[in-house]
Amino acid sequence: MFRILCTLLLAVPLAAQTPLTPKQIFEKTTASTVIILSGEGAGRLHSIATGVIISKDGVLLTALHAIKGALEVQVRLPNGDIYDRVELLGSDERRDVAALKITAGALPFLTPGSTASLAAGDAVYAVTNANGLAFSATEGILSAVRPADEVPGAGTGFRLIQFTAPIAPGASGGALVDKDGALLGIITGGVHGGAAFAVPIETVLGLPESGRPITLGSGASLQMPAQTAAAIPQSSAAIANANPQQILKDAKTVYLHSKTAFLTVDTLDRTLVMQKDWDKLGITIVGDPRVADLLIELDRPLFTYVHTFVLSDKKTSIVLGSGKVTAFDGTIASGGLAKEIVGILVAARLPPPPKK
Repeated sequence: MFRILCTLLLAVPLAAQTPLTPKQIFEKTTASTVIILSGEGAGRLHSIATGVIISKDGVLLTALHAIKGALEVQVRLPNGDIYDRVELLGSDERRDVAALKITAGALPFLTPGSTASLAAGDAVYAVTNANGLAFSATEGILSAVRPADEVPGAGTGFRLIQFTAPIAPGASGGALVDKDGALLGIITGGVHGGAAFAVPIETVLGLPESGRPITLGSGASLQMPAQTAAAIPQSSAAIANANPQQILKDAKTVYLHSKTAFLTVDTLDRTLVMQKDWDKLGITIVGDPRVADLLIELDRPLFTYVHTFVLSDKKTSIVLGSGKVTAFDGTIASGGLAKEIVGILVAARLPPPPKK
């Protein structure tokens, strides 16, 4: 009788698991996604990144470059809870992934998937804090799982998941998941034009147990950027009537912001004030964007050695100048960037040298 029952049970097909809808996938992923704020000290916000909770007791993964060298770190959960005490459990320089821990419990978390079951064309989904917009959802397809050696500037000795879901600054550390909502990888970078990359989750699952916990600096003073009236771009008419040269001439303060850990604000700050014409310009570098006339944004796109700057007007968001320097590290690049920035300001603010 037992054999007959078993035979009958085996003969009955198991009910297929109901596939998740994109909405359900995004809801599940968002619940396990966090915002990570990194600061330079005294509450000066350096970068906004994303993190992924991988255990209910507050262990999460993010991109290492997002928190490397930060003096302050803060983690914000989707429910509004904020954690200023953050521990670094382990890091992988090669793969650009870090494991962090906050003092929370009973958290929703993502279970790991595997690249072994992936095929080109499979649907993938991402939830990140791209462009400072919290918990933004994007959808794409898997392009390939390839050696990092094939991606210029990515490094060697590990694999990367290449996918097409749109990626923007702030997405680093975000979750890439499959059609079942399983965590496939940690997003570490993207390339303009559509290619984006994540580190396979199975290659970094051991990070939380890889080292001795290090308590990072308290992020209690860090705040998300406020959309104040001064930060809102003016009307089209105001922008059209603005005179870039006059804006540069009238400016009294400038705020430096870096979107990359490879070129810090302090590095450029020191280099700028050492330029021979800086003292003649009468411009003060400030630590609060709310009191700045000009903004200088620094960046180094991932997997490149190109360091860039964009100089803009705080009031109208008009770009007043830009430049780039190719160098191995930010310290070397800062000299060339500072020279270009000072050159733009000198041309607008100082009289031309007398003709010989």
